[in-house]
Amino acid sequence: MKILLMGYYGQKNLGDDLFVKQLTNYFDQRLDVTQVDVICKANYYPKTSNKIDFWSSQQLSKLKRLGLILKTDKIFWGGGTLNIDSKPTNLLRMQGLTQIMGKQFGFLGIGLEGIKSEVQDSSYDLFKKANFLYCRDSSSYELAKNLNKDHRNVCLGGDLAFLDLSIYDPFLSSFRRSEIKEISFSGMFWWGDGRAKFYSQQLMPLIEKYNTVIHLLPCHVGQENNDNRFHELLRKYIPEKNCIVHSWNQTEEALEILGKMDFHFGNRLHSIIVADILGIPNIGIGEKNSKIGNYIYKTGLLYEERRVDFMEEISLERIEKIFREYQRPEDFSKNESEQAKKCLEQIC
Repeated sequence: MKILLMGYYGQKNLGDDLFVKQLTNYFDQRLDVTQVDVICKANYYPKTSNKIDFWSSQQLSKLKRLGLILKTDKIFWGGGTLNIDSKPTNLLRMQGLTQIMGKQFGFLGIGLEGIKSEVQDSSYDLFKKANFLYCRDSSSYELAKNLNKDHRNVCLGGDLAFLDLSIYDPFLSSFRRSEIKEISFSGMFWWGDGRAKFYSQQLMPLIEKYNTVIHLLPCHVGQENNDNRFHELLRKYIPEKNCIVHSWNQTEEALEILGKMDFHFGNRLHSIIVADILGIPNIGIGEKNSKIGNYIYKTGLLYEERRVDFMEEISLERIEKIFREYQRPEDFSKNESEQAKKCLEQIC
């Protein structure tokens, strides 16, 4: 079996780069998979196997892209939130072309929260015709079942970041301090100065009480959408000696930083997921029905405490309560991993 993988790859996004690592490792170990081609915007991924090849979309001609489709058996959009704000013409065209050729086209580990209401009808055609729909959360799963009438094509599993938990072993938090001395914060590149000032006000009580160091950790470091644009605004409102702005080239660098923290705040879903995997107490910034809200609800761990709305004040007492009561959700992570594997086993 030959597989072609597509997604928001090659753009230095932590979650999507984890998907690339997880999926290529998984398919490389499957004896029934003979070739995996990965289309990404920029090819900075290490080649780890002779049967895995990466292709930069910026250098991929239409003829070469057609050749990749012709030689493959199954094409998958692998992982992440489908943020669709206009008619997904290219994906619909790709899906139609592959199915005319007798190939299979599906989605792996996706969330459907990011589809704008004004393009839902055209977007939903993608999922109605999909040969396989593996969703990462229950709300996406229920929507997928309503759209794809063949429920055998739809499954609910864990986020792909959980697929192989062993990749996180070198970065697991090995101790818990009695004080919150090191905090990481992951914001969004498009946030402005008003949010920078607001979130600095939420962090200052920790600095004043514990002399905490704030580690501004971007989960997107691409040239176009770098989260450090916001972090540079945020650092203006934090004492210089209490603030460090980080960057990274490979996912392992981000994991190493996060694994050394005492607490984490994030609006990036996979910063919260990785914090849970590593055992770092955390608060996710997102609405109740957002991807972060859906994920934290799914964990069943301190749901009321660990999720806050945008620009919602976060008291020191709340943070300290989470810090005291948080336990690494090891059983949850193992179950997510097993459910992810079960979904992938169904694509044969």
